[in-house]
Amino acid sequence: MADKLVRTHTNQSNRAKAKDALERKVVFRSVLDNPFRVQWPSIPINIQNAILARFIDMVQGVSEYHVEREIRSRKRKSSRAATTTRATKRPRWAHKPRVVDGIVAGSAPLEQSQTADSVTADGEHDVVKPRPDVLNHLTFGINEVTKLLEKTSRSYSRTTVSASSTQEPPSDDRPRIILVCRGDVSPPALLQHIPHVVAACNTRGMGKGTDGIHLVTLSKGAEASLAEAVGLRRISVVAVHVDAPSISELTSLLENIPPPTASWLAAPMDTTVSLIPTHIKQLRTTAPKDMKAAKEQRSRGRAAAKLRKKERIKGSQKAGVPAAEA
Repeated sequence: MADKLVRTHTNQSNRAKAKDALERKVVFRSVLDNPFRVQWPSIPINIQNAILARFIDMVQGVSEYHVEREIRSRKRKSSRAATTTRATKRPRWAHKPRVVDGIVAGSAPLEQSQTADSVTADGEHDVVKPRPDVLNHLTFGINEVTKLLEKTSRSYSRTTVSASSTQEPPSDDRPRIILVCRGDVSPPALLQHIPHVVAACNTRGMGKGTDGIHLVTLSKGAEASLAEAVGLRRISVVAVHVDAPSISELTSLLENIPPPTASWLAAPMDTTVSLIPTHIKQLRTTAPKDMKAAKEQRSRGRAAAKLRKKERIKGSQKAGVPAAEA
């Protein structure tokens, strides 16, 4: 999904006055933009769809595992709730249990109670399905992926200072591809930090024999496909680790797309200093057509405000209220 070259904001300014009788004209003002910015990568739609399809093939069986685990959890909760209800409800005529040597008379042995917990509310034994191996190489969620990227970035910065004291993170813990459902997340500000964190990891990991982290944005509607394939309610960001099965099928589609980097975080390799080019953006705003009339109107407004303040102070003094409280 390619970004627009010019972003237009049509929201009315908070400082604009509704009762402005003067005619206004549209003007453009040049302002300096933040130079330390990382753009989202521009990835063709066909590559986005191919990566999404191959990722769905990679996570075959994960949806069934999550659905069955949710069903087992609900059955356990319902059986425990029913057991607790039966144990707490007691007839009014019932006597207190008789305790002999610290053991409640008539209670079931410990082995029987443990065996009963393994039986569901329907009387069937709960068979646990094995966890798919691919889940050990995936990280879901904005917060969890951000923590993983920050951990990787910190490890690279520590190894730069002292390579003997700190080792690099395990190979199966480093992310290789970050899938972001950018078209489905609202507000977009929730994802604005991800390109910068990915660029920091790639820049600090240069020269350490590690592959860069690819950032892949997916078009609108991809979040529903990912959630259905994984068996979760919603998925905004997914990190695929370097040792994930069939990871080469995904990286082969991204050979011509460079990973995002941040040049200002890289260590200087020579004495020459490379400056970041200046980014200037045009701010669309309005200005009065008659500036002289606008200044006169603003002066009259200030004089009227001062007069109202004086009258308010005089009225409070007559009423016996101190001027500070008025």
